[in-house]
Amino acid sequence: MFHAARSNSAGFTLIELLTVIAIIGILAALIFPTVGKVRETAQRTVDANNLREIVKAATIYAADNNDRLPDPATIAAQGQVTGGTGVFLWAGILAQRGILTDPTFYFAKNDQKFEGVYPTAIVNPTARTVLDASFVGKPDLSFELVGGLRMGDAPTSPVAYTRGLLATGTWDPATAVYKDTGGHIAFLGGNVQFYPNLTEADKQLTLSNGRKGVNLSQAVPANARIYGTAAAKIGTAAGAPASVPQ
Repeated sequence: MFHAARSNSAGFTLIELLTVIAIIGILAALIFPTVGKVRETAQRTVDANNLREIVKAATIYAADNNDRLPDPATIAAQGQVTGGTGVFLWAGILAQRGILTDPTFYFAKNDQKFEGVYPTAIVNPTARTVLDASFVGKPDLSFELVGGLRMGDAPTSPVAYTRGLLATGTWDPATAVYKDTGGHIAFLGGNVQFYPNLTEADKQLTLSNGRKGVNLSQAVPANARIYGTAAAKIGTAAGAPASVPQ
């Protein structure tokens, strides 16, 4: 009588399968946060580069405007761009002049208030003296901007910074772009620095007069004002004045 050969192979036991699944779960728990952190850091680098380009565009504009960077008050008074206020006019004049026309530069993908849909334009393609509705319809740009700066101001004067910086020198977790992580500041000299949120004893915002302080508005020249959108903390739609260092 012929007998079939018995197979020597055996499958995994339930215990072995559960052990493998548990190991995979542990590895995933270790790897995923690291991957997320790397992606966040990479995106912050993109945002820093965008801020650098915004400052560069503003200085190009200044070269043709008596060494003056965008000033929303002047833009509004002269009717150079209409349909909005503050930071929207600041960005609008650069777009109208063809210097920086891409609206994505003013939004950070990591921004907790950015819903992922970019405006189609900064100024209306058919009426270039009017801000585009898709741009002014965004209640919160990712950056607050300083208007009225001059090229002769101190190179450590802030030009732009990630939204949500408080007068205490830290970023507000509820409204800041990166929540409680910190934020960037871009200076007139062209450098962009990331400032992590620090304890009250370790504030490191360096003001234009060379001393350390906590209120960014103290680093803004008297001729300038700070502009922001709805969730801004220092900048306002009408422009917050500089503060005298104490």
